[in-house]
Amino acid sequence: MNHRSAQERRIVVGTDGTAHGEEAVRWAITEARALGARVEVLLVRPKDVLLPGTPFALQPHGRLPIQDGYPLAQEVARIHDELAANLAVETSVRTGDPASVLLAAAEGADLLVLGSPSEGRIGRLVFGSVAAACVRHAPCPIVLVTPEAAHHFSPTAS
Repeated sequence: MNHRSAQERRIVVGTDGTAHGEEAVRWAITEARALGARVEVLLVRPKDVLLPGTPFALQPHGRLPIQDGYPLAQEVARIHDELAANLAVETSVRTGDPASVLLAAAEGADLLVLGSPSEGRIGRLVFGSVAAACVRHAPCPIVLVTPEAAHHFSPTAS
């Protein structure tokens, strides 16, 4: 991280409402607690592309739609309470290209955290393309939290 004061430090977390995304939120809150940073959790809903002349939306290959009504604020509050974290956590639901929105939010951040499923081809395609774009273009350090590594590593863990 850099030499900014703790109150200026910011960790941005991208979640997709899955268990993998929630692990990323959990990891980021744990890390932020150790650093005294604030956390911004984003859920980005991709814009639906309607097939011409139909009410049917076309989803890019491998992308699963985010479930409607996912209670982002409540789920983040639940994780925050489970961890007994005394830090600021903001949540935001946005619409757009997930990678572009996450990269824009990460401008000026100290860290971008994403959940990354590691099992199966479909799992890698679903969030893998967003994670790959973020890794290539991130304006700050990035952490991909896989299910296997979620509980094994934190650079500030004692």
